[in-house]
This record gives sequence, structure tokens and C-alpha cells, in this order.
Amino acid sequence: MMAVVLAMVTCAHQGPLPGDALAGFGAAIERKDHRAAYALMSASYKKRVSFDEFRTEIEDAGPDYLAGAKRLRNDATAVGGHAEIVLGDGDRVPVVREAGAWHLDRQPFELFGQDRPRAALRTFVRAAELGRYDVLLRLVPARYRAAVTVEKLRAYWQGPEAATARALLGELRLHMSARIFDDEDEATMPYGPGRQVRFVREDGVWRIEAPE
Repeated sequence: MMAVVLAMVTCAHQGPLPGDALAGFGAAIERKDHRAAYALMSASYKKRVSFDEFRTEIEDAGPDYLAGAKRLRNDATAVGGHAEIVLGDGDRVPVVREAGAWHLDRQPFELFGQDRPRAALRTFVRAAELGRYDVLLRLVPARYRAAVTVEKLRAYWQGPEAATARALLGELRLHMSARIFDDEDEATMPYGPGRQVRFVREDGVWRIEAPE
């Protein structure tokens, strides 16, 4: 079930609500109408992300994205007139009112985000599963970057250590909603006996110090 925060209007508000944008987005993705989904994004989002990039990101996600879209559409009726929506997994979707209608200011299922520790964790798992080693490289902290290349990442995920790496991904997926302890530019997520993911924020984005 979704919750909402940062109330912007009263219950007496008439007209489109943020939940309408979420429901419309989910429905558009389900019918594979990428243009209609993109039209629901805010002007600032469209300046950051082109339609082709938007469409490619959705198509790369495959069935997971369609499942998320259906869940989003079904749950959107719980949303009232607010400016930020908190999804069931704790992720937040900002919405803005433009020309009398509400628009999403970022994708609800942004594949490769790094603006929050949990977004970086999702990015790590998705990129590894999709073989996007260029994206995994973006998650490497600066002090390790000189020693890591796309080729080395590919060798790790596809070579003799592949089974161990896939087992790690499975564990991370199971604990995707585990509590993250955030302390300004560092964060940790314990997710099992003696296991944790460490995050570090650099240049305004979160990177993964060590998934154990």
C-alpha cells in the first residue's frame, strides 16, 4: 500500500490528483505506449532524459517493469492530492503540478538511479543481472576506479566466480527492503549474519563501497 507525505492541497481540491499521474503512467506502460508514459513526466525530467533514453530504459527492464506498472496502477487509487508519494518499498516519487495537471518528476521505477543508497543498491542488482558493466563501473567509488574496468567486471560476473556472484545477487534481492542506516555521506545496510552493504556519497551520487 502506498502512503503520501508533504500535503500540498486540502481534501476539497477539485481536478486531477497525483495518483492520476501514477495510474496513467502504469496503464501506459502496460499497453506499451511509451509516448503516453513519457508525456506524464515533468518538463524538468524531459530536459534531463530524452524520449529515446526513457524508452530504452523501459525496454531493457523487461517483465519486471510491466509487473511494477500493474502494481502502480492498482495502488494509485490510494493517493490523494499531495506533492510527494511514498511507495510500498519506501521509495519516493515527487510530482509537480504543471498547466493544471500533475506530472511525475522522475520515473517510479528508475533503473539506474544513484540519488539514494537504496536506489544505488537496486542499480547494482539490475545492472549485474542485465550485464550492464558500464553502469556497475559508475557505482565504484573514486578511490578504486583506477583498478576497475568494464572488462574486469565482465570477467568477474561471467567467469569462474559467476556462481558466487549470482548467489550474492539473490541474497541482495531478498533483502532489498532491509533497513539502511544513513549518516550524511556514508550508509550501511546489514542484511544477514555478518553481512552488510556499505555505501559512500561522492559528487552528489551514491556508490557502493562493498557488497558483502
